[in-house]
Amino acid sequence: MEDDDNIREIYATALSASGFEIVEAFNGEDGIIAIKENNPDIILLDLQMPVMNGFQVMEALQEDEKLSGIPIVVLTNADDDESIKKAGKFETRFYVVKALTTPQKIVGIVREILH
Repeated sequence: MEDDDNIREIYATALSASGFEIVEAFNGEDGIIAIKENNPDIILLDLQMPVMNGFQVMEALQEDEKLSGIPIVVLTNADDDESIKKAGKFETRFYVVKALTTPQKIVGIVREILH
């Protein structure tokens, strides 16, 4: 889930080119709907989104027994200690700062989690 069209497209392209099937969402509310409809193997989640932010999405997922086990990779520009601690309270696998990574590294993280 990513609200920036350009960033979402960059990561979707890299993941698709690596053989992954992608479902995209612009905001947290649409993301929850997409997750319920598609039951993904992994979720890439931005924290700063309209309608529902990433923390609200993680809370909603944690409360749903069917969705709570889906691995989450937080992919955000929020690199402050408070955000990192707050995200750590949920079942996140990785916390990645967008400015410090590349699409190829995210592909590697996804592969590591799924295999």
